[in-house]
Amino acid sequence: YSFCTLLVINKMGSQGGEPCSRLWRSEDMSMVSMTFQREELKKDLLELGRIGCLELCDMNANKTSFAREYSKDVRRAEAVQRKLRSFKSMLSKWNAKLPKATTCPEAYKEGSLEEMEEDVDVATLELGKLTENIDTLEARWLYSYSVWQTMESDALKGASRSTGVEGEGLGVIAGTICSSKILQFRRLAHRATRGYATLVMNEWESPKNEFLPVASSFKSEDMTRHVFVGVFGAGNAGVRLKKLAESMDATIVLEKGLTPEDLEAKSREEHVAIQDLTKLIVEAKDSFRRLLYNTVVPKYNYWREAAVVHKTVAHAMNKVQLQPYTALGVGWVPTSKLPLIRDKLGAGSSRAESIVIELAIPPHVSPPTYFETDDFTGVFQGIVDSYGVPRYKEINPTVFTIVTFPWMFGMMYGDVGHGLIITFVAAIMILFQKKLSESRLNEMVAMVFGARYLLLLMGLFGIYFGFLYNDTFGFMLDTSDQSVFFDNATKDFPNFPHRTGDKVAYGFPHTYTPPLFGIDSQWAGATRKIEMYNSFKMKNAVIVGVLQMMLGLILQLYNSRYFGDWKHIYFGFIPEVVFLTCTFGYMCSQIILKWLWVLEPRYDGDDISILKRMVDFFLQPGSGGWYEGLLLFVAAVCVFPFMLIPIPYIEWKYNNKTASQYSEYDEENNDTNPLVPVEMTSTGAADDSSIITAQLFPACQQKPNDQRNKRLRHQNRSTVAG
Repeated sequence: YSFCTLLVINKMGSQGGEPCSRLWRSEDMSMVSMTFQREELKKDLLELGRIGCLELCDMNANKTSFAREYSKDVRRAEAVQRKLRSFKSMLSKWNAKLPKATTCPEAYKEGSLEEMEEDVDVATLELGKLTENIDTLEARWLYSYSVWQTMESDALKGASRSTGVEGEGLGVIAGTICSSKILQFRRLAHRATRGYATLVMNEWESPKNEFLPVASSFKSEDMTRHVFVGVFGAGNAGVRLKKLAESMDATIVLEKGLTPEDLEAKSREEHVAIQDLTKLIVEAKDSFRRLLYNTVVPKYNYWREAAVVHKTVAHAMNKVQLQPYTALGVGWVPTSKLPLIRDKLGAGSSRAESIVIELAIPPHVSPPTYFETDDFTGVFQGIVDSYGVPRYKEINPTVFTIVTFPWMFGMMYGDVGHGLIITFVAAIMILFQKKLSESRLNEMVAMVFGARYLLLLMGLFGIYFGFLYNDTFGFMLDTSDQSVFFDNATKDFPNFPHRTGDKVAYGFPHTYTPPLFGIDSQWAGATRKIEMYNSFKMKNAVIVGVLQMMLGLILQLYNSRYFGDWKHIYFGFIPEVVFLTCTFGYMCSQIILKWLWVLEPRYDGDDISILKRMVDFFLQPGSGGWYEGLLLFVAAVCVFPFMLIPIPYIEWKYNNKTASQYSEYDEENNDTNPLVPVEMTSTGAADDSSIITAQLFPACQQKPNDQRNKRLRHQNRSTVAG
């Protein structure tokens, strides 16, 4: 583990005399004031956005989001994104495949939002008209098809022969209803008409081949229906039956009896109408498909990326302060990128008037944290950021996470077979990463592809611990000879305790020679296999957890030294290390000793149980001896006052002292401005830093003692690793 950590640190190189400075600690940050020409503001911010290392400060924090100048551009970009999402649903419905992801042309990003919005609106309008036309034709087709199926049903033909002659006093109502509702409809119809109506039902016939191009586009519930024919006598039974059918989303086709000749004529008429509607729908769908493929598919990826760029730039433009002819922006950039920022803003005659001024950082302002990552370190930095971003110039735990995260995964996973599968999948992704990065991946595959280097290390550590646990797909590998201490009759190792001379000892005799690597394969047939495995892995987890806590304390020590916070070293780090070492460190030492040597009972009733020893350590100090019991327990208890009392007291005294000093200083220096320009890149232009201070940092207008209290609370937060 230590070798891998040092290898990672050395691989990342050194800068400024400190190993791994780009990832070990945040890069040096500079606060800059940038003056833009208003007509070139969008292009300048787009150019800065391509660099990807500028964080703008909000100069309009006192304004609401709707009162800002470019809020309408944000809303328009969001409207374009909503329309593009509707295009996405259309593409999915029509099984249209988008082309491979390519770099969006700069014309889409640098072009005006109005032009892209106009193109999207035209496509939306044309597609909307065609969609409305298709929906209308399909609704007419479905009704005509329902009428035709009703006219062709045997139930209606039989009813027409009995009710077609005038004077019989029988009424007929016919239509179609969803097949899942026929039983409920039949029961309710009998109850509503009190048995004065008779229902006859027939299932729809399968659509003919000539109708399949249209019928296949409907839902299954629209094409899985039954024809119902209700025959009733005089009275209001027909009215009740009609209301019931309409309440259950039935389609009423016929409300009076027809002769067989009329039914045949009506059926031929509807059949011709269905054929005509089928042709119209097919033509309308072809027009829709051509428009979709010619207008939306080639430009969809460009529109989507350009909409995100326009929205992001509009958000950035809302953070700058607008003046009659210029715009003022303040932000944070890495000091190493400052020459690049100046080159980008000063390139070309159109940006010759842009001014970049480096500002002195106020004492109460903490710069943002910036780590430069790549494909390998980015996924590990994301894991750390999900728990918390290190403060400016704090040690970045990502350097250790590169090794500890896959190492702990392997310790928990520990299977050679599954580790090989993970390693193989990750290696394939790394081998074809260029091709995969250019293709469109779904959300799940893209997430796995982004973590390909993490998966590779996880698989390798899983293989290593799998050999250590002697576990492959849940089975033990027979890598050692038959153990002389394994009893095949009882399927177990010898009973414990056993006698060595005049004393009773626990563990294997000294003559037992364990395998050179991994767990003895004879445990595969032991009856206490699960008990042994659980004990071994639990003790491993305890040791690793204590090491992780010790690593956090060491990082806290380095952070305290770097910031000159000595009180947290004397009254934080040292007492915490003493307490951790005397309690859990002692427990880890007992675990390791029990693994390496045969331990003997220290007193009557001592069964060499680590859990019982730790309970006695706190409840019966001294039971394990003067050194092991009493001394370590007293040391652990004595450090508690040093951890809880000195630091709050020192900070309380320091705050009271500085409060009075700052109050006197504030009365004598009311015009003090902590934000002062350091240098300017162009002559003949001056920046009023007092305006920047008042609008960008309202906290500068507070009392200094309040600023000092906030600064102390901000700096005293514990680190991510500690």
